[in-house]
Amino acid sequence: MTRRSHRPWLALVFVVLTGGLVGHVLAQAVGTLPGLAFLSRTVEPGLDPSLHIDAGLVTLTFGFTVRLNLAVLIGVLIALWVWRAVL
Repeated sequence: MTRRSHRPWLALVFVVLTGGLVGHVLAQAVGTLPGLAFLSRTVEPGLDPSLHIDAGLVTLTFGFTVRLNLAVLIGVLIALWVWRAVL
């Protein structure tokens, strides 16, 4: 018999996305302040230009970009810490 985890994966994804969103808002808010501008320096890994497949009947386009900065990382880590403390 396997033991089920009491932490649902959907809640974890929600927590990580919420922490990233809060971090992004924080980066936008402090981006103009000279002492905290380093929090908003962004790295954007992803698929650019997007992959385009034209099969005649169906056209598929795949692409993504992830905007990462220090404030987003801090937001995600704090959200995970809070999630772990609550559950």
